[in-house]
Amino acid sequence: MPTTAYWAPNQAAVAQVETYVFSAPNSVGNTYTATINGKSVTYASVAGDTAATAATGLFNLLNIAPSTGGPLELTEITFANPSSGVMTATAAAPGTPFANVPGTTLGLVLSTGNGLANGIATAHTQANQSPSDVNDPQNWLRVTGSAPGVRQLPQNGDNGVVANTSVPMLWNLDQLASLQWNTYQRWQSFTGTIGLPENNPNGYTEWRATYFKFVGPQGSVPAGGLQMVLGYNSGSGSGPSRERYNVGSQPTTLICLAAGQPADEWGIRFLGVHTANTFTATNGVSLGIAMLPGEVAGLSSCTIDGGATVGIGAGVVWTAGAVLTTFGGSVIINSAPSTITGSNGTQFTFGTDALTWPTITVQSNCAMSWLCGGIVTTLTMSVGCSLDKSNDGRAMTITNHTIDGDSCYINDPLNAITFTNAGSVKQQVQQGPYRFTGTRTMKLT
Repeated sequence: MPTTAYWAPNQAAVAQVETYVFSAPNSVGNTYTATINGKSVTYASVAGDTAATAATGLFNLLNIAPSTGGPLELTEITFANPSSGVMTATAAAPGTPFANVPGTTLGLVLSTGNGLANGIATAHTQANQSPSDVNDPQNWLRVTGSAPGVRQLPQNGDNGVVANTSVPMLWNLDQLASLQWNTYQRWQSFTGTIGLPENNPNGYTEWRATYFKFVGPQGSVPAGGLQMVLGYNSGSGSGPSRERYNVGSQPTTLICLAAGQPADEWGIRFLGVHTANTFTATNGVSLGIAMLPGEVAGLSSCTIDGGATVGIGAGVVWTAGAVLTTFGGSVIINSAPSTITGSNGTQFTFGTDALTWPTITVQSNCAMSWLCGGIVTTLTMSVGCSLDKSNDGRAMTITNHTIDGDSCYINDPLNAITFTNAGSVKQQVQQGPYRFTGTRTMKLT
């Protein structure tokens, strides 16, 4: 009988405490350094320093306000400096980790140098505890059939359900990266957030994991591999304002039915490198696929409907023959599938230069804003569609095109488009479907 693992936060928020025991310097100029997120604060010993005075010297530097040069990351930590050469660091907000975080070395670390090795001993006095820690067994409830639930981390083959709570999923997001869900559902009754923004609200670049990482079933899998449904039971709540997922290298079918009002540029961010990945986005969902610099993902045939807003990054690799189909909404697209088929007033923005777009077919009032160069091999526009090149002067080539002359147009006031072959103009033409500057020779059939 299948087991369902429910996100059911039950852990208390307990402040992390780290304790640092200083050794006395052995010469002038020994360094005592605190480093977090690649930023360091260093005290250099002076004549007469003891363990206590060295600890106090670093303590004073750690408490310099950000307005006068102190690292913003340190505002999340409260430091205490007893006179015995011992300093403690305590999370200002219970449940927010700042050191000894699995999967990263960017948390707070104290060290010594310039002639003094191993001069600070670190003790992990109190581990961080949080109801938002996805790697804490107390925050999951595994239920099999009608049996009572058990507080355990999810196991391979479980069906994952995130529902009925506002408690966010924030910490240790990469520690379940090898977990093989059978299926994953996020209900609209979940109104917390999943993942962290890349820019921490306190003003620094986030150093903790920002994407919830897991994979799908291994070996023989159903079509699409992992089945992810976001917005299940869409009438049950307002949904989350942030979701970030990294599904690794297993194929995934992502179905976005509903979400909350986006807190960031994209309410849902998705990463996964298998080229058989697909998505469906509907109902005004905001979805970004590998839209941050350096991010990569793989995609196969995908669908946009119901007013969804989708961004597809330059790091997306489309499988051969992939088709992007739209029935409305808007899409910012920076990598080229084999075919784009658009209808129902879809708003397209093309933003990456030097790509080849084999086939683009649009109808029913679609608008294409072209902010780059590139090649379109076959373009077909019918029933009120447009291609606007007025905001970018980079060279673009359209090899073959067919256009409804009575309702569609190509706007090229910068004369950036080269038409390789004669175009086919259909329907009755009463005003020009081509808009350019000066005198040009057009090829029509």
